[in-house]
Amino acid sequence: MIPVCAGVILRSGAVLLARRGPGRRHAGKWEFPGGRIEEGETPPEALVRELREELGIEATVGAEVARTRHVYDFGEIELIALMVTRFIGELKLVDHDQVKWVEARRLLEYDLAPADVPIAEVLASYRRRERYTGTHPKKFEQKYKELVDDPEAVAKAKARGSTPAGAHVPIMVAEVLEALDPLKGAKVLDCTLGWGGHAYELARAAGPEGGLIGLDRDGEELARTAERLRARGAALTARQSNYAGALGVLREIGLDGVDALLADLGVSSMQLDRPERGMSFKTDGPLDMRMDRSSGPTAAEWLARAAEAEIEEALVRYGDEPDARAVARTLAALRAEGRVPKTTFELASAVGVAKGLGPGRFVKKDASAKHPAARTFQALRIAVNSEREALSILLRDLPALLRPGGRVALLTFHSGEEALVSAALAEQAAAGLWAEPPAPPRRASPEEIRENPRSRSARLWRVVRA
Repeated sequence: MIPVCAGVILRSGAVLLARRGPGRRHAGKWEFPGGRIEEGETPPEALVRELREELGIEATVGAEVARTRHVYDFGEIELIALMVTRFIGELKLVDHDQVKWVEARRLLEYDLAPADVPIAEVLASYRRRERYTGTHPKKFEQKYKELVDDPEAVAKAKARGSTPAGAHVPIMVAEVLEALDPLKGAKVLDCTLGWGGHAYELARAAGPEGGLIGLDRDGEELARTAERLRARGAALTARQSNYAGALGVLREIGLDGVDALLADLGVSSMQLDRPERGMSFKTDGPLDMRMDRSSGPTAAEWLARAAEAEIEEALVRYGDEPDARAVARTLAALRAEGRVPKTTFELASAVGVAKGLGPGRFVKKDASAKHPAARTFQALRIAVNSEREALSILLRDLPALLRPGGRVALLTFHSGEEALVSAALAEQAAAGLWAEPPAPPRRASPEEIRENPRSRSARLWRVVRA
């Protein structure tokens, strides 16, 4: 299978088609510009490179539009189409002899390369934005302006205490910078790059004489964040990696350690809010939950093969779910009937049945209360992504990741993470690896919690290498 990327480039409601030039396979046929995804590249990274080489433009790559497969005489390809919401530069033709801006509904009127036809069919079927009732969008996909970083829409979202769609508000930024100070000239490792809110401030504080290494397991978000940070002048070395692989990454790039390290163990808003990631009960979507959607079983697949006792253990261990036995029994019964939950709403409904909650009662009591399915969703996400195992490895390697005097900031968000971090740091302090015993973790200020409710459960741990 040969992976290939294609760009759905938008301008004023029209889509860019490019015609293959003479001498190329399928010469004269129209396509969505793009090319082969090289080894080690994510689809967004490959598309940014291909559009630069083919058309001379610098593109901002957004969400995935569609995936198609097609068998050519040279083998089977998987074509991954990605939205390009903006670009800079004048179009220059290298591999094409003509380009056209085409209305979505007219794409199928053109003589397209075979693999591009299914993508055109998807676009033609969604020729108009979904209309919504009322004056404000309610669904994630309806928040068009926030999703393309419209400054006014983003400002309005923040003013009402919401996270802009497709973005993430970093937590306890000032406290993290204080914990890792002094940063000027420092080599900094951000183990969980995410949206890059912490990373940008860390890179700016480190300055040109320092440097930032950013890791993220999610290749889709990593590529977008790396492009955004570099566009803002950050000196960044980005690697797709679980933070359990941090030591290997440092060795690969020739570093014996770093001066400052941050690991924000929370889930990014970009992942929680995107329905296709399947991590939230707020919107319906496929029950995926994987941080890296290119590998491993989805949450639906995990439930389909896990024994009832294994499900119960995960709910207790990772979610502190008081009704773990009832939820596990319900999920096992559904599997026996061939009705394993495949969407987030189906899983939330199953939890409601297990807890004896009817549709009218399956709601949060107030803004600060947890949703009845919250613990189940958290537990499955942790199990699917082996988060506890990865954190244990990071904590084991923590002293080796730091130069003498190196500083650490860890952000935890639930009791299981807190217990692991507290035990590991205390044991290492007793062995003389930290300059002082770990201080009690700090919490977000009341002001920050009001502006960003997701910071309520955050705990910031700080230590300094002996």
